[in-house]
Amino acid sequence: MLHNVRDNYVISVKDHVSQFEEKSFRKLASNDFKSWPSPREETWRLSRLGVLSRKEITPIKPNLKKQISSVSKFNGSKIIRFVDGALREDLSSKLPPGSSLNILGEEDSLKCFHKFKDSNLKDHPSTNVSFSCTPSIVKLTIEKDVKIRDLFEIIYEGGDDDSSVHPALYIELKDNSSITIIESFNHLSSLIMPIQLVELKKNASINLLKIFNDNQQSYNLSANCTFLSEKSNYNSFSLIKGGLFTRSETHAYLKGENCNLNLNGVYLSTKNQHHDLTTAIYHDVPNCTSKQIVRGVLGGKSTGVFQGKVRVAPDAQKTDGQQMSRAILLSENAIANAKPELEIYADDVICAHGATIGEIEDDQLFYLKSRGISEIKAKQILITAFLKDIINESVEESIQNFVFEEADLALSEIISKEK
Repeated sequence: MLHNVRDNYVISVKDHVSQFEEKSFRKLASNDFKSWPSPREETWRLSRLGVLSRKEITPIKPNLKKQISSVSKFNGSKIIRFVDGALREDLSSKLPPGSSLNILGEEDSLKCFHKFKDSNLKDHPSTNVSFSCTPSIVKLTIEKDVKIRDLFEIIYEGGDDDSSVHPALYIELKDNSSITIIESFNHLSSLIMPIQLVELKKNASINLLKIFNDNQQSYNLSANCTFLSEKSNYNSFSLIKGGLFTRSETHAYLKGENCNLNLNGVYLSTKNQHHDLTTAIYHDVPNCTSKQIVRGVLGGKSTGVFQGKVRVAPDAQKTDGQQMSRAILLSENAIANAKPELEIYADDVICAHGATIGEIEDDQLFYLKSRGISEIKAKQILITAFLKDIINESVEESIQNFVFEEADLALSEIISKEK
């Protein structure tokens, strides 16, 4: 009986695909989705999908007339809005010169699909399901030598209790271009499966801020694939605070010399939430740097996971790859898991990893309380200090206050429940 229940979503995906007229890349993807990842698979051992696999969910049919009341938190930003996984140009901004937004045709969609399938995300459930069910693959292009000054906001929302949502975004930055993007995930769905492909050409630079704040009963399985060319820069920061189960998985391939990657994040977890930051960085050429810094704060019966892998190819000499994970437990029932991994085949490298898990130090808490500060406020001060340096290091100065405000909202909820 359990096997049949686990197969229900597989069947609903294949039924959904059969409704499309253009079927090649959708059929290929749906044929590769045979089941949910097993807890026996090492990369999913700490983030099990047994409960999700038994839910009755069907892929959503986007309502292209659905109205959304959410508004931008930034004056003058350029908004790209996805509702029910579909691009809503009528609810999006006109983009500045040098940038364009297009829906890919069948041939280009197939090329995008194969880039994912040639990566180590080929078996990720979101890769197969969202390429099967996405309304369309949307491509954001920044042209050569264009430095976008406007802040871009990509807002993902919509969905309903019994549906899965499948936004698919391809971002290409051509030579010497740059952009800053904030992505916000604010869905109401049971299951969100975003897929994103980022390609940075020579000397291109992107700053990405991802805010995961979906409904408290939702599952978000985000799959991100990134390719860096010579002298390119990829700076990403994820703040995970929403959803019942949120896993943000990024695989980055450093393909050109002298490129730089920062893949940092914070998870703030309470109640029964499960938050997972999984990364894999592949140094394929010499003289590149990568850094992963992750910090977590956990209360209630929540669980946090950091899985970070750095693989250095035999020819990737002069690689500098760093990983560090730190977590604070505010409850004796909370659990933090850290699994940093180095796989090095070159001999002239600087690579290191580390992980710490602990509680707020009693001496620090006592010191603040002895100065007349309440215990709740004292904890908030100490945890804010714990997060401040990674946010300052990872996020552009102009949007740091926004990130602190978003983090403070989650921190206040966690600490108030641990009185």
